[in-house]
Amino acid sequence: MMKKQGILYSLLTLTLLNAGSVKSGIGINIGMTSTKNETKSKFENPTIGITYQDNSYVVMPRVDVEYVKLKNEQADSLLKGSFNGIYEFENRTNTTPYAIAGIGYESVSGATKDVFESHPFVHGGAGINIDIQQDYKIKLEGKYLQIMGGDNEENELILTAGIVIPLGVKKVVKRAIEPRILLPILIPGPSDMDKDGVEDNIDQCPSTPSSFIVDKYGCSIKATLQIHFETNSAKIRNYSLPRVDKFAQFLLKSKGSTVKIIGHTDNKGTNSTNFSLSKRRADSVAKVLVMRGVSSFRIDTMGKGETLPVASNNTIEGRAENRRIEVELSYPRGRE
Repeated sequence: MMKKQGILYSLLTLTLLNAGSVKSGIGINIGMTSTKNETKSKFENPTIGITYQDNSYVVMPRVDVEYVKLKNEQADSLLKGSFNGIYEFENRTNTTPYAIAGIGYESVSGATKDVFESHPFVHGGAGINIDIQQDYKIKLEGKYLQIMGGDNEENELILTAGIVIPLGVKKVVKRAIEPRILLPILIPGPSDMDKDGVEDNIDQCPSTPSSFIVDKYGCSIKATLQIHFETNSAKIRNYSLPRVDKFAQFLLKSKGSTVKIIGHTDNKGTNSTNFSLSKRRADSVAKVLVMRGVSSFRIDTMGKGETLPVASNNTIEGRAENRRIEVELSYPRGRE
């Protein structure tokens, strides 16, 4: 037991020495486990764990290691390792709910044959991340674990609380209070991995699509989406749907951002008709984004009709350019 506690203590020490970026994080958790849940759950077994999570994906992979000291059982302790998927539900507040599901293996120390033995398991549950400061989070989580292949061990319930420490420190220039400057796409330098014209040592959004206009910190703020609609209709043409899907994936990875979707038309038709059509087209894009998992609380829409052309309405090509969807992104949380 002392050896296992020493390993966990060493991992905790290394974690604290390597605090950093939002791309990944290590969690330190404590809690209680109930192993006898047939009639009434008894959370009497102290639990400590460590997690590593990669935040680069929509469904985020997480590796967990947990140690449980058993009381009043026919075994001494449990050491569990699992691989999990985490899905965070979109939210505009500093509290983010999430779901977890995974598979793992439970090693039993002091096992009793045919009563309490080592087995693989599946588990699922839910939790809440609460932002505190500088990308640190408080985490509350509950899981239901089902033993696979055991005759007597039916299930376990685990409740934990802990802290998530961001990993991968990278130097970031301190922002002064000043008007935001819009930068066009620049010629990429030798240390500009996402080719948005902002060097990696000050880029706070290192996965920005190269077609987006960014601010001086490399974060997307404006783009024109090449989305086409059926004539005089707000229905998105099938060949344009992959572009909306790609933008949805970008938004799901850009946690904390909000987006304004703005519809524009050419000058064919009346002014009032074009305003209505441009708004309905913006709403159609928003509807698809929501269907792809983006929270409606992050999205605002408006129509500008024919009032802001970017090309001449006297040519077919110019009118095609004017029939467009623009998106504007902002970062109300953690960007001041």
